[in-house]
Amino acid sequence: MIGKICKAITPFYDFKSHKMKNKSRPALVLAKADNEDYVVIPISKVSHSENIDSYYDVKIDPLNYPNTKLTQISYARTHKQTVIHTAELIDPFCDLKSEYPDLYQKILKKRAEFSKEIDKQAAGK
Repeated sequence: MIGKICKAITPFYDFKSHKMKNKSRPALVLAKADNEDYVVIPISKVSHSENIDSYYDVKIDPLNYPNTKLTQISYARTHKQTVIHTAELIDPFCDLKSEYPDLYQKILKKRAEFSKEIDKQAAGK
């Protein structure tokens, strides 16, 4: 699973119906957190450009990376990693680590930089 883009079933609050719902969105699997969970980075189309982080969001253009099977320009949101239960990760559809190793390494580097920034802030530096 590590290095693959999968569909992740994630909860969200639907303001129209005032209920929690689930949706399937692409996520890049980075690591196994424990026996039942994986650390992932969401891959999103980011509807509003003002929400794109110019430094930490890594652009994935399907014209340049067709084997990702993404249908529109999307962003690996390296500053928004989360943990997903194994049962909520379905249908791996691209092995980014082997198909596009340079892009995969760029994503890992940005995520590591963000983690270092968190460490600095937590230490009060």
